[in-house]
Amino acid sequence: MPPLKALRTFEAAGRLESLKKAADELHVTTGAVSQQIKLLEEFIGVDLFKRQNKSVRLTEAGREALPIVEEAFELLNQAVIKAQEFGNQKLITVSVAPSFGAKWLLPRLELFRRGHPDIDLRVDASTRLVDFSLEDVDLAIRYGPPKERGLHLELLTDEELFPVCSPRLLERGQGFASPSDLAGQTLLHFGGRADDRDFPGWSQWLAAAGVAGLEVVNGPRFSMSSMVLQAAMDGQGIALGSSVLAADDLRAGRLVRLFEVSVRAEHNYYLICTRNTFNRSDIQRFVRWIKSEMGGDSDEGSDHRV
Repeated sequence: MPPLKALRTFEAAGRLESLKKAADELHVTTGAVSQQIKLLEEFIGVDLFKRQNKSVRLTEAGREALPIVEEAFELLNQAVIKAQEFGNQKLITVSVAPSFGAKWLLPRLELFRRGHPDIDLRVDASTRLVDFSLEDVDLAIRYGPPKERGLHLELLTDEELFPVCSPRLLERGQGFASPSDLAGQTLLHFGGRADDRDFPGWSQWLAAAGVAGLEVVNGPRFSMSSMVLQAAMDGQGIALGSSVLAADDLRAGRLVRLFEVSVRAEHNYYLICTRNTFNRSDIQRFVRWIKSEMGGDSDEGSDHRV
């Protein structure tokens, strides 16, 4: 048998028709891809690619072999998946941003456990780019434009922002008949997300609400959106709440939404994993569950809108 790594490299380079793209997908250097292909060609005694300047093209032998190699890897993948089905308790390791984990995923873990008692979740709080080939991580949930290449992406939900506050502010007789009534209030600020330089803040929301001349510079600033929401629940001011992260607090009445006007974030939440991992039955069940739960978050619960 030829080296499996060399065959895998040939499959990626042939499918993508590029050594560089194959290197990106396999998380290796272009030189490493070229070396593996040369090793395979020497093993079988036939050229699989024609080198033309900086590009490569499959030879006739390469074109004939590629679909068979692709089918072989798919069969190997299916064999591994079938074998995994016989495991008893399954474990899924999910990497999530800290605020998403604290405000959205953790409150729902018991719901997932009751519906899927044979699957355990291990949650890793992080915002780093996951290297699935080196790390013990099955899935990553990230906000922003996906940087990963050669991986499976699932769009989970969009995000909108709107003013929220503690119900105690309303109980004190504080009136919010229109957005202009925010004048003189303490506005809580989120520093934004590194992957979204245009992440909306108070200036964008006030412009959407048609309010001009209101001071938005002052007020406490936080590096995590979960901290902004906690400060709002503590009655320290008014925050721009996320339709994703504030959903449970709105539903439970810990926060109230003040106005109908909202601004949409430019980017979205994505679930990211390898293509092989996505084919696992336990992963499929988790993906269906999380998308169903996120679809139910369109009801923001108790509010006080105008």
